Amino acid sequence: MHGEMTEQALSDGHRDSVDAHQLPIGAVAPSMPWQWLRQGWGTLWRTPLVSAFYGGLCAAAGLGAVMMSQAMPGLTVKFVIGLLMLGPFLAAGLYVTARRSLSGDRTGIGRSLALDASRRSSLALFGLVLVMVVSFWLMATAVLFALKVTTVAPTAYTGFLGGGMQHPLMMLFTLGSGALLAAAVFASSIVAVPLIVDRDAGPVAAVQASWRAVTANPKPMLLWAAIIVGLMLLGTATAFIGMLVIFPLLGYASWHAYRDLIPQG
Repeated sequence: MHGEMTEQALSDGHRDSVDAHQLPIGAVAPSMPWQWLRQGWGTLWRTPLVSAFYGGLCAAAGLGAVMMSQAMPGLTVKFVIGLLMLGPFLAAGLYVTARRSLSGDRTGIGRSLALDASRRSSLALFGLVLVMVVSFWLMATAVLFALKVTTVAPTAYTGFLGGGMQHPLMMLFTLGSGALLAAAVFASSIVAVPLIVDRDAGPVAAVQASWRAVTANPKPMLLWAAIIVGLMLLGTATAFIGMLVIFPLLGYASWHAYRDLIPQG
């Protein structure tokens, strides 16, 4: 009965928003990321169809990014990094599914999309910001490289204009700037999207709560970030086929991470 009432309230657009600025932040053990993975694996096995759907979307998006960059091979790395940065937003449906699975409600592709719609304003704004950040990074790396690096290695910029990244300095610059931005995106989104999905928090407050969770738990968050990067690289190295399992696994694990980092009152 409670599950049906929850489903009805959410489908009617009920807002259970909270003041995310005042949310208590949980302290977790440094080894907790491994527990989140185990919990995520259990959720994946309970929701095979939804998992396959979102895993397939991620794999298709990755392959599409690579295909789009065929005309400019040097931008392949940038497109892939940009796609990975958008992962937290793309996983919103997985958070919905994990939420419903834990509460005993029925899960399904349609239900995950319907719940996303009830939070569409905040989710859309958060996703728009992510897209703008990634787009800005794509353009800024080219401009900054041209301004700061070409005086040292003019041939590197020539290679960039030709669509290539053969020069080691160009590759190092792109990976370094991408890593810094990815770290900022991670800190901003680790609990932000789950908090929007779960409690209809505003995007600004959700990002602030995410940063508070990261700064309060630096060791487990470093391990969690390393696990995410490692698994994402593994999925990319398999021509994105591995994303069929890795993406939903990380999405569900991130939901369990959120529940430990933001205590459920």
